[in-house]
Amino acid sequence: MRADNRKRNILYRRRGLPWTLAELKQLGRVPDSVLARRTRRTICEVVEKREDRGISLPTGPRRWTAREIKLLGTMNDAELARRLRRPHHHIRNQRRALKIYPFMPRPHFRVWTLAEIRLLGTMPDKVLAPRLKRTVSALQAQRHVLGVPYVNPTFKRWTPKDDKLLGVLPDDAVARHVGRHIASVRERRRRLGIPNPAPRHAPPRVWNTREIKLLGRMSDRQLAKRLGCAPYRVGRKRKQLGIRSFSHPPHIKRWTAAEDKLLGTMLDKDLAVRLGRTLNAVYFRREKSGIPPVNPKWKPWTKREIALLGEFRDEKVAARTGHPVKAVAQKRNALGIRLAQPKCRPWTPAEDALLGTDTDKAIGQKIGRDKTTVHSRRKKLGIPCVGRGHR
Repeated sequence: MRADNRKRNILYRRRGLPWTLAELKQLGRVPDSVLARRTRRTICEVVEKREDRGISLPTGPRRWTAREIKLLGTMNDAELARRLRRPHHHIRNQRRALKIYPFMPRPHFRVWTLAEIRLLGTMPDKVLAPRLKRTVSALQAQRHVLGVPYVNPTFKRWTPKDDKLLGVLPDDAVARHVGRHIASVRERRRRLGIPNPAPRHAPPRVWNTREIKLLGRMSDRQLAKRLGCAPYRVGRKRKQLGIRSFSHPPHIKRWTAAEDKLLGTMLDKDLAVRLGRTLNAVYFRREKSGIPPVNPKWKPWTKREIALLGEFRDEKVAARTGHPVKAVAQKRNALGIRLAQPKCRPWTPAEDALLGTDTDKAIGQKIGRDKTTVHSRRKKLGIPCVGRGHR
């Protein structure tokens, strides 16, 4: 006996010792008995540790037994999956394959007594419901199941005498005569296919070929007055047929030879006022005729001024020649001349050598660049700053 206890103590000599990281990683990946034998612990200790850490032990695929199939639908799929140690989707797929409905707990239900059943149909459901402490829908459902008729209905049936009044008198008059609601009268008339004797709106107009040809040739209001109908009916019919609305042709004033001779002799806005035309009409007529515009500020370019393009910056050329900076840039681009001393000039090795020797502002003034440009270049090259005035 002592030898067996000594052998057991040797086999489980690591019982109660702290778990290592390597042992914890094996929890749930190998069977508990195998892990207990490897770590020299008891199976109960391995199971307790695995459940304490919330690690489930996966089981291999196995066939469904008759006992397990009987449990399908008797409880929630998640609970049954936990009890049978199967994945949740396996439970759901097996239940659907066998066409077993999911488990739904029965709601709170009160059994109908014989005394309550005898009261069904003896009074209106709305009156009996608070007496039995049940809902009106519950009373109606139980009455329909048992086939109990509604003894005291709140509605009255239509008689042949009432039906003869439909279509003869207006709906409101029939409702007052038979003691019903106007909506009930209207629904009964529609169900029997009887037209309304006094409709609110006029019946749809029947258009003939001659009237359809007039659509779009005059305004909707004029055509409606001519045909004796509402203007919205004319517009609706025209839109259904995809006909455009009538619009008066614009008043076109033809250009004369005398007016064409005046193009390019003065400003477009002055000529438009003189001729009584719009500015766009004068502009497009002049552009179509190929006549250049008149600009009192415009001055022709001389050969000496053109020679300055590309040698100096546009600002200096504009200051020397008296042309606007925009005009200088347009003339230079038209002649295909590059810009002299562009602002985005490349950095030279000499300029890069000055970075970090002084503040960015001082270096920018020395090489003719902005301090933000010097700062960006120094950051790009990874050169530390000098002083506190680098910004």
